[in-house]
Amino acid sequence: MKSLRRQQGKGASDLIEEATHLLRTAPAATLAAYYVGTTPFTLGLLYFWADMSRSPFANRHLAETSLLVGVLFIWMKFWQAVFACRVRAHIAAQPPVLLNFRSAMNLLLAQTILQPWGLFLIPLSMAPAVPFAWVYAWFQNVTALADGDHSGVSRLCKKSWRQAMLWPRQNHLVLVIMLAFAFCVFLNWATVCLILPGLLKMLLGVESTFSKSPYAMLNTTFFAGMFSLTYLCVDPILKTVYSLRCFYGESLQTGEDLKSELRSFAVAPQRLAALLLIFVSILFVSPAKAEQSTAQASPPASRIISPADLEHAIAQTIRERKYSWRMPRENMVESSSEESVVAKFFNKIGTMLRTWVREFLDWLDKWLRKLFHHQPDVSPENSTSGYGWIMAVEVLLYALVAGAVAALVIFLYRVWRGRRKSPATVAEAIFPLPDLADENIRADQLPEDGWTKLARELLERGEFRLAMRAFYLASLAHLAGRNLISIARFKSNRDYEQELRRRAHSFQNLPAIFGDNLLAFERIWYGMHEVTRESVGQFAANVEKIRADG
Repeated sequence: MKSLRRQQGKGASDLIEEATHLLRTAPAATLAAYYVGTTPFTLGLLYFWADMSRSPFANRHLAETSLLVGVLFIWMKFWQAVFACRVRAHIAAQPPVLLNFRSAMNLLLAQTILQPWGLFLIPLSMAPAVPFAWVYAWFQNVTALADGDHSGVSRLCKKSWRQAMLWPRQNHLVLVIMLAFAFCVFLNWATVCLILPGLLKMLLGVESTFSKSPYAMLNTTFFAGMFSLTYLCVDPILKTVYSLRCFYGESLQTGEDLKSELRSFAVAPQRLAALLLIFVSILFVSPAKAEQSTAQASPPASRIISPADLEHAIAQTIRERKYSWRMPRENMVESSSEESVVAKFFNKIGTMLRTWVREFLDWLDKWLRKLFHHQPDVSPENSTSGYGWIMAVEVLLYALVAGAVAALVIFLYRVWRGRRKSPATVAEAIFPLPDLADENIRADQLPEDGWTKLARELLERGEFRLAMRAFYLASLAHLAGRNLISIARFKSNRDYEQELRRRAHSFQNLPAIFGDNLLAFERIWYGMHEVTRESVGQFAANVEKIRADG
């Protein structure tokens, strides 16, 4: 039965479970070898993706960055092969093989020759969908079977293809299960990263563009980052699964799996000798030492408790609150005193506070006794001042409680008096008027209505140039309020225009109107063109069109 199971191969879920357990029990250096190679490539690929998709100067350094990403890819495949070698040694219950320089160069050469083809063949095999599992398994086996020997690349290709053709049902089920697992991991990472800006704003008060609009994160760079994190989580398990497949596939001819089971049950001679020594020492322990240990364990005569004290201690312990559930319920007789409900409440509060203080002092007494246990114990019969420090601590504690209560009363009195004196009028925020001639002014220093009011006042006074700038800042504040742009000190006017073109896809006329206003503003503000009341009126009309377009 066991031989038949070896021939048919393990189930897909059993293989994945074994791979997960193998990763958990593997040394830390095994996973470190994987992430030393994979993390630089992942970061380099993300940088390449973001730079090529956003930078206007991407074509200037396209060749250099592409070469760097290629070198990082070969670096990743080399360390993944080292990771697979260590995993195979852990499966076979053998110490990891230390690669010398020649073996490392052979390993690097094999991965450099074979692995880049996977960037083309794996996507092509997904088109007909049938050969994908075998092609993917072959490239995974190239990583799992590479050991840096001198047999050459052709022998590695044959071995990898032989193992890829083995147990096709198991291979397909493994890919289906791991694809579903990778999708769940991707959803988890995406959810965490989407709610992270909101958590930073809620817990730490950090305001960002992503906390204002979480949908701003949904771009190609975000999805590339989520796929990279998913790859870092799922790919080690896949590499281990295919290492196990290759190990069990080769064991059909070599019987290496049976040898590894025997190695796991083998006991080293030194360990066996240590066990025998412990057994002999327990069996032939001397009676004298046993009596001596018994005498040391028995308490001295001076510490023996009398029966009366023991019964008193037991009675006190039984009356504690935590044992009261074992006692029958008593019929409590209500007190016939004339105390009011408020007086009873304050009496219970006082009793509770006194109990807390007493318990705190008892705890402090025990802690200080443990701290100064090396000092001689002074009994109450020989000294009347042994607990003087406890009294001082109690007085200090009462003083601190009284001070805290007095501070609370003063605070509540000031709050109550401030509410009585506060007027019933609603406070209105007053914003200081900014200097429009200052080049460092920002559109978020005033609300949109504030800029519009200031622009109209300047227009009435005949300061047309400043009025046009106020209208322009009002349009920026309006667009920022609609999350179409984000105000920042380092951004130029052209940055705002490009950002508006990226975000305002559903508003066809909005980028054109803003572009016309921007051209008119820069001609007046930075150029020598004359500004008139009519030009400012036309500019303000365009600002009203920007407000109406939405």
